[in-house]
Amino acid sequence: MRLIIASCALLGGCALISPLPDMRTASDRARELSPKCSGAPESATAQALTPSMVESVEPAYSYVSSGPVDRQARLRGARIHLRPAGPQSREALQRGLECHEVSVLLGRTGSASDDPYALDNVWLDISVDSEGDGFVVLVRTESLADAKLVLDRARRFVGHRA
Repeated sequence: MRLIIASCALLGGCALISPLPDMRTASDRARELSPKCSGAPESATAQALTPSMVESVEPAYSYVSSGPVDRQARLRGARIHLRPAGPQSREALQRGLECHEVSVLLGRTGSASDDPYALDNVWLDISVDSEGDGFVVLVRTESLADAKLVLDRARRFVGHRA
């Protein structure tokens, strides 16, 4: 043990990875992120929260090793492709969607039955990437049942196009 501590001190520190799962609840995570949402503009999420701005929805998968050569696909949620809508950064869009999720989880905003960006009592990992002149929003969760619900909601959300 002393050797590990000495090695960490000589190397300038060690990253300790806990073997224990994250036990924070969705509300805990929302409360942690909430202070970062005080200045988030509502316009940052308007594009993603408008069904007509969605080009397409597809399942989001992760792949896990299921043997020495095989990999197995696991449904994790939805990939939501957004049309371009003026100048906006992916970072602003991601923060806006995270703050939308925080607002729903903390009861500040009601959750629509087809909202793919927030589930009651479930923390969703939301990430945004640029794709051409639009964006792809990746909404993921660990639970298969919740992943199916996110994908179903995203498909219903797109069905509400005007």
